[in-house]
Amino acid sequence: MKTFFNNIRKYGVEQIFYISATIASAGVHFVFSIYVKAFVSPLEYGMYSACLLLQTYMSYLQLGTLNAFNRDYPQRVGAGEKEKCEQYRNTVFSFLLTVFLLAGFLAIGIVLIVSKVRCIDVRYTIGLILMVVITIDTKIENYGSYRCRIDKGFKYISFTISAELLSVPISFFLVRDVGYYAIFINSILAMIIGVVFYYNSSFKDFKYVLDKELLFSIVKTGMPLLISGLIWTVVNSIDKFVILGFINTEALRVYGIAQNAFTYMILIPTAMSQIFLAQMGKEYGRREDVNVLSAVSMKFSAILAAVTSMIALIAYFFLPVLVDSFMPSYSDGVAASQILILGLSIYAATLINGNILTILKKNGALLLNSVLVCLFNVVCSIGYVFVFGSKIESVALGTSTSYIFCTFVIIYQVHKYAKADIGLIIKASVMPVCISLIPGIVFFNLIENKIGGFAVAVCFVILFYGFFYRKQILSIAREEQR
Repeated sequence: MKTFFNNIRKYGVEQIFYISATIASAGVHFVFSIYVKAFVSPLEYGMYSACLLLQTYMSYLQLGTLNAFNRDYPQRVGAGEKEKCEQYRNTVFSFLLTVFLLAGFLAIGIVLIVSKVRCIDVRYTIGLILMVVITIDTKIENYGSYRCRIDKGFKYISFTISAELLSVPISFFLVRDVGYYAIFINSILAMIIGVVFYYNSSFKDFKYVLDKELLFSIVKTGMPLLISGLIWTVVNSIDKFVILGFINTEALRVYGIAQNAFTYMILIPTAMSQIFLAQMGKEYGRREDVNVLSAVSMKFSAILAAVTSMIALIAYFFLPVLVDSFMPSYSDGVAASQILILGLSIYAATLINGNILTILKKNGALLLNSVLVCLFNVVCSIGYVFVFGSKIESVALGTSTSYIFCTFVIIYQVHKYAKADIGLIIKASVMPVCISLIPGIVFFNLIENKIGGFAVAVCFVILFYGFFYRKQILSIAREEQR
């Protein structure tokens, strides 16, 4: 444990850089997406959205190998299995190259044939071909990123993510001349920059090897993770389908601000979860002790809960101000956004607990989580529309409820498979968020000055953590000093 926390202290700055680079990248691309809309017609942007479907489904051709690599490779590194690590990564990357290059040529051929036979708009044809290139390039870059974060740490990844942003200013100039195609070019340039920067750390020592027996085992263990991801894609679309089916298209446009709040709210917790997943995987590979894994996850969960609470408070208090100042036409979507923020913050605090299930390869439990949240979302969203009325707040409440249900399913599963105490899990993850946000909601509604209300809420959170979680904080501090 001492060595593990010394490593966390050593690479803490790198992890901060990684989170900062992730946020900066998302912010820059958000600004670019707004800028593009000034030069690209709604019809062409609709074409781009349609072309994105090709990338969405073509990406699943990796058959879970990348999912398995992201989970299992850290454990092999932690166990010091150098030869097995080399064989594992060569097999995974050989499979990715083979499948996506063959699929790419096939897809481009089909697009060209269909385009010629049916006289499809040339913008669709070129867009689909560029999307094939983007998909191949992205999967290669993803592999490079996954390997680099394990073998080299997060410092170099942060630098590469920042370097990939060089594609944006180039695309800013291109969009005036090539319009809609600049969106595709931006993605291609970014991924090419990433592949070039990852070359020395991830690709230089590559040898084409397809170990069929090993590949079969990788696909077998990675496929449930892939299916789980596919179900989560469906989950994130349910609220949109419910709004279209039970309300109207205009409501879906307003709900866009809630979707943006969802995306940026989960960004930092997800990045932190990925950092801790890599470290937890290495630790478990060294010791293979589930008790140590559970203990470490509790400490990390307390940290994530504190960060999530602060992010949720900032989003809850200042999203209305941001929308009123810059996007007043979306003001009707603020309440729905705040409802999503509350539900998602509770779920986000348990992401590290979910890492335990991933590391222990409890694929059935992960699939069950995905299916249950999908069912919960359908039932709750539609049910609340009938109970509370046909409004986007009802759908947002249904989505939030489904995430809260899923949170407690995960907690039970961690208790079942890792023998962790349910009370301790709730105390480390859910309770800090709830006790931080409930007074925050009260202060938001009682204090008219939002900055003042936010300041009072933050002071309350600090006092709360200092009083109820001082032992955990001091424990982490003592680990750092050893």
